[in-house]
Amino acid sequence: MKRNPLFSEQEKEFEKTCGRRILAGKLIFLLGALAVLGALLYERALPASGSEGGGAAEFYLVTGAALMAASLVRIGRTRRYLLNPELGRAKCLAENDERNRLIGLRCWAFSGYAMFLLLYGGVLISGFINMTVAHVLMAVIAAYALLLGIFRILISRRM
Repeated sequence: MKRNPLFSEQEKEFEKTCGRRILAGKLIFLLGALAVLGALLYERALPASGSEGGGAAEFYLVTGAALMAASLVRIGRTRRYLLNPELGRAKCLAENDERNRLIGLRCWAFSGYAMFLLLYGGVLISGFINMTVAHVLMAVIAAYALLLGIFRILISRRM
């Protein structure tokens, strides 16, 4: 049976994508390990009776451990796609399916709109409570809008 050359190109591209995902997972694992190491060093540097940390060490310890665990799960799944050709082919088809791509794009768009509205609601409410929080939320809205504009320009030039 003759293979479709287009499908084999998709498989090669999927393998490259999996390689990039594994690399990203390794980098996330390293970031988690750095957070755990920083938490341990911070906890060791604090005086035994002091509570100046305010839970920072625990926060970074748990966050780092969660990043490490999530990255290991992600790397394991991605390697499974590479080792099992049947599973990899099914995942490749699912990722390249137009309907799935459209659903993903719409999810990102609607979640972005919802985030803008939630941030704006947070600005309105936090203005009555603490202006520092309101200013931080406004800065997040501005950064989000700036990134949205930059990516729109970059993507429109590319397409």
